[in-house]
Amino acid sequence: MINNPAGVRPRLLVLTSTFPRWEGDAEPGFVFDLCRHLAAAQDVTVLAPHAPGARPQETLAGVRVVRFRYGPERWEKLAYGGGIMANLRRNAWLYFMLPPFFLAQLLALLGLMRRVQPVAVHAHWIVPQGIVLAAAGMLSRARARVICTAHGSDVSALRGGFWRRLRRWVARRCERIVAVSEALKAQLVEEGCPAERIEVIPMGTDLHGLFVPDGSPRRRAEILFVGRLVPGKGADILLRALPAILARQPEATLTVVGGGPERDKLADLAQRLRVGERVSFTGPVAHAALAAHYRRAALLVLPSREEGFGLVLVEALGCGCPVVASDLPAIRGLLNEGRAGRLFRPGDAGDLALAVAELLTDGDARNAMAERGRQHALSRYDWHSNAQRYAAMLMPHEAASEGGAGHA
Repeated sequence: MINNPAGVRPRLLVLTSTFPRWEGDAEPGFVFDLCRHLAAAQDVTVLAPHAPGARPQETLAGVRVVRFRYGPERWEKLAYGGGIMANLRRNAWLYFMLPPFFLAQLLALLGLMRRVQPVAVHAHWIVPQGIVLAAAGMLSRARARVICTAHGSDVSALRGGFWRRLRRWVARRCERIVAVSEALKAQLVEEGCPAERIEVIPMGTDLHGLFVPDGSPRRRAEILFVGRLVPGKGADILLRALPAILARQPEATLTVVGGGPERDKLADLAQRLRVGERVSFTGPVAHAALAAHYRRAALLVLPSREEGFGLVLVEALGCGCPVVASDLPAIRGLLNEGRAGRLFRPGDAGDLALAVAELLTDGDARNAMAERGRQHALSRYDWHSNAQRYAAMLMPHEAASEGGAGHA
């Protein structure tokens, strides 16, 4: 057991492959946001991959960040910029970086566990961080609560018997698996992961300070897409719907916020569809800057082919922005079965065009749906409550005073 003398804050060690590389970075910040909230009561250390231009160690908003090296800096391109899976699809040579990536993360984790002596270790994504955490449990004598969060891509993008067995192995090595949606939990249970170890806690966001309406006027016909430019996010489906939208709403424009390996392909597609003049690619922006986009747009569209949760929908709803999204199980639950946002048939550009055009035409319906959506988001997805649920699981009272119950 790890002893935590009175007055000493419990220590939490977090593994992730997505984290801001520097202050103001445009990389998705949901893991960072959770860590910031947990750092109010715990000492939080994050282990993340190094990237060109990033510091090996630093402190961001009270969170200690350690970035492990896994090769010469010019080759450290496996993580970030769209995520590991997207980067592998874009550049097959990066497969050669997988062994050093896993080994370097494992060695760095073992070293931090000895130095930090955490009460709990929390891995984000079953693959790869959950695998590394489970392996560390076989090699380390340290004792800590072991938690792993599945975000969706680590389940939907890695199919087949090998990956299912691997996820079951990780699940059985962890005290708890967190799924970010009920739909994702159902997938894991169907694969054979023990249901009694799976808890559903959605990712949250700041719905009281950052993602809030500010009364600024909306552009009546601006459509917004926010997300990584990877196939799973379906930005191409939205582009294919745009000609039909323009036929009914000639003033419509599309703003695409985000970066990723599909950017050039999407720009070429817009030109081939003859809608290039109506589409603006802004590139990635800092997380805090997203609120201005949500407040300005007429509506947000998330046309994902697969989705574990859909945090951009929550951010948009927080700002009072109406949303249209694929009718996928996780999104259906997030949008309260379509009462908090408009759903369309996944992959169906025609159905998407109809949904968007109807909402752009009917301002009253759009505003009423946005208000329902904001109230629904406030009731379920603010970090204030969701971070408390994580804290109770990661740092129960007995763990804070004596140490963890799991193995790592």
